[in-house]
Amino acid sequence: MGRTVIVAQARMSSTRLPGKTLADLGGRPMIDLVVERARRATLADEVVIATTNDATDDVLAAHLELLGVPYVRGSLDDVLSRYELAARTFHAETIVRITCDCPFINPSVIDDVIAAYRAAPEVDYCGNTLVRTYPIGMDTEVFSREALERAAAEASQPGEREHVTPYLYQHPDLFRLRNVEAPSEACWPELRLTVDEPEDLALMRALLAHEGPEASLHAVIGFLRLHPELAAMNADVVHRHTEKPTDW
Repeated sequence: MGRTVIVAQARMSSTRLPGKTLADLGGRPMIDLVVERARRATLADEVVIATTNDATDDVLAAHLELLGVPYVRGSLDDVLSRYELAARTFHAETIVRITCDCPFINPSVIDDVIAAYRAAPEVDYCGNTLVRTYPIGMDTEVFSREALERAAAEASQPGEREHVTPYLYQHPDLFRLRNVEAPSEACWPELRLTVDEPEDLALMRALLAHEGPEASLHAVIGFLRLHPELAAMNADVVHRHTEKPTDW
């Protein structure tokens, strides 16, 4: 199987909420929470950050150095090439993609997607968003080094380069796909547990204050079901997504 490496993309120049990667959440930068939670996934060997070589990310690189978190720096816009660089640098045969704007990313969800990928050796790509059932912010994609390198060599559209995996899941004729669905108690696909707008950040701060940085997805969902007024804080934020195939 080789090494399984979680690669989390991050940059400071987000168009909707600049600087969100280091935004304060409970007295700590958001990226710290993401890294700590991802490191609790038991089926991955390492967690690394894929950031950019743009000057705006010098402060992020300095923070990662201070934390002792491994990272690579690459193209600002070609995120796909950053993932290829990270896979090559850290000798990953299996790559797990998450993002650093999901401070409640759940280690058990990451493990479930990795396990589903490993259970189907014929699969090139396994994710939990081909058909979304988990809350936004639990997004996890697992794919092979071979599939990543083919995408990096062949993907030509800007969106394919920026969003890393569309070339994989939009070409079911080339890649074998698998989806992981949430258990019934975690099925809330409209819930936003990610940070794109100030309203998202406000909800994450409220959740941290009530549930703490190690809260499970079960605890978060349970709390928000009891407090729908909090879940409504960012319900109007539009989630940007790329089209998924329907015939895979």
